[in-house]
Order: sequence, then structure tokens, then C-alpha cells
Amino acid sequence: MISFFDIARPSSPVPEGEMHGHGSGGPKDVWAHNVEATASLLIAFGTLITTCSDQGLFIPSPASRWILEYLVPFQLPIFYFCLGFLYQRYRTTRTPRAWGQNLRRELALMGIPFVAFTVLVLLTNSIVGAKPPLSGADLFRALLIDPVIPVGYFYTCLIIYAITPTVKSRRNASGLLLAALAAKAAIVALVSLPATAGVAERLPYAVTSVAENWIWVAGGMAMALYRGLPLVRGSEKAWALGALWVATSVIAFYAGWTGETSHAVLDALGVLWAASLFSTVFRSGRQNRFYGFVTRYTMAIWLFHGICLALYSHLWKVAGISIAAAPWLAAAGAALVCYGMPVLIMAALSRLGKAGIIVYPARYLPPAPAAMLRKTPH
Repeated sequence: MISFFDIARPSSPVPEGEMHGHGSGGPKDVWAHNVEATASLLIAFGTLITTCSDQGLFIPSPASRWILEYLVPFQLPIFYFCLGFLYQRYRTTRTPRAWGQNLRRELALMGIPFVAFTVLVLLTNSIVGAKPPLSGADLFRALLIDPVIPVGYFYTCLIIYAITPTVKSRRNASGLLLAALAAKAAIVALVSLPATAGVAERLPYAVTSVAENWIWVAGGMAMALYRGLPLVRGSEKAWALGALWVATSVIAFYAGWTGETSHAVLDALGVLWAASLFSTVFRSGRQNRFYGFVTRYTMAIWLFHGICLALYSHLWKVAGISIAAAPWLAAAGAALVCYGMPVLIMAALSRLGKAGIIVYPARYLPPAPAAMLRKTPH
């Protein structure tokens, strides 16, 4: 069992490219770490575009709207897919003991950044005058009922872990996929149909988020069990799948197909494209310099970039300087803050004792118990 007293122990040898400590970080996992890093960069890029647009630094174009409407949304499903893939690949939770050990470990791995960044986001909101601010009632709601962006991911993952043991056969995997697909279809139907849209809006966050994202975790688990990656042989075929996604999303964009059904289909195609491309390109397990650096800061960029951009915009206002007077300078500064500040903050935290635990708990907690480790990964 993991207790918070374990945090005082020396850090465990977890590879820096590992987001949560779910996998071994070995050569076969390079593609997963790299696609997660890319997703983090693109999510930050979406926030950067939104921030610059809101500040009047540029007029939204069809390209920027397409990025925000179609490219950015399927990046979070990539995180869920990789989480499911590594969960199935390295964990076995089919006994009550292993299930309990895994859930307790995940409560630390995900609970620490969830609580820490909930407080940081609410504090930032209080500073910049956004909602919800840091107050007792809002903190209670954010921690238990309605998580703030971007930490709702951790909240959802903990629930999915609680209801999803690892699968041991193709029959189990098929059953899990069918259950997750049914949940996805149900929430898409509820949101899409005028008669039930109001009901969907009143559903708890825990229900809607799990229903929307369980399918990606189940898909990653099935891919690990089936050894289905890479889906295609050769990067040319993977890029062809990407071209299909681009063409389909552009058609949907100009046709105005922005409903839940079209997004669900495009998200699924996008996840398959990203997983196919990265598992093909990095099939050998060799890492390059760019991703060797970026994967060390995947979580930091993802969790800190929104906070940094909000404070950056607020500083311009406090200084009494009009961003419109120097739009290109302001935009360049925003880009540096978006990507550079999270790296600098993480570098500082890693040198301040165990402060980095708020971002990467796995680097400081003990290794996972042997009872929940899969001896021979798929």
C-alpha cells in the first residue's frame, strides 16, 4: 500500500519520458511517450491560439478555427488511449488484491497533481479575475464534482481505473470494447438529440466524462492485448491515413458538421492515425534528440501552459501596456511563455527537493508492487 509517508523516501528510477509511471519506459514504449508529448504540444498550441485571439492579436481565420475545432480535440483522447495501452501492457489487476493496490497507487500518481493543479488553477483565476476563484466552496466543487481544466483527465482516469480491470483474453477485450462503445453511443445520442440534450447537460461530470472517454482507454487496452500496433506497415501508409483524416475533417469543417457524432468519428480516426504513425516511425525504439528533450516535460507543458498564459496576459494589463500596440511582440512573448515557462518551472521544481512531485509523482514514489505487475508484457 502507498501512503503519503512513502513520499519522503528516495525517488525511484522512473524514466523521465514516462508521464505517470504506468509503463517501463523501455524502447518499445518510445512511440507512446512521443505521441503523448506531441499531443501536449498541440493542446498548448490550441490554448495559445485562443489566448492570442481573445487578446485581439490576430483575427481568427478558417485555419485557426479548424485547428481548434478538429485538430486539438482529439489530442486528449490520445492520452487516454496511451494510458490504456500501457495499463494493459504492464499491469494485471484481475484479483481483488492487485486491483486494490493499483487503485491506491493511482490515487497517489493522479491525485497529487489533481489536487495541486486544482488549487493552482483556482489561485490563478483569483489573481486574473477569472472564474471559478479560489474559495472553499469552489475548491470543494472542483475537487469532488466539477473539475477544472486541465485536471479533469485525472478525475476521469481514477473512475475508469476503478471500473476497468485489465483484460486477459480477446473475449474480455471485446466485451470491454462493446461496453465502452455503448457508453459512448449513449452519451453522443443524449447530447445530439434535442429531446434529451437538456438531460445530458444535467448529468454529473463523472458520468459524461467517463462515457465520452472510456472508449479510448478500452481501445488502447485492446491494442496492447492484440499486439495490434503498428496498424500499418510503413510510414507512407500511416501518412495516407493522416491525409484521410485531414480531408474528412476539412470537409466536415466547411460543411458545418460540428455535432457529437462527427467529432466522435473524427476523434477515433485521429487517434488511430497518431498511434499508427508514431508506432511505425519509432518502431525500432530509438529516440531522437527533439523528443528526447520534449518527453521530459510532457506533463509540465500540458499542466502549466494555461496558467502561464493567463498570468502573462494579466501582467500586460497590470503594467498598463496595450497588447494591440505591439501585437507581434506580444504574440512572440506568449509563445515563449506557453512553451518555455513550463520547462523552466519544471527544471526549478526538480531542484527544490521533492517539489516536482506535484507534476511527476512517479519519479518520487516507490516502484509498483510486484503483485500488480505483468511479468511478460504483451
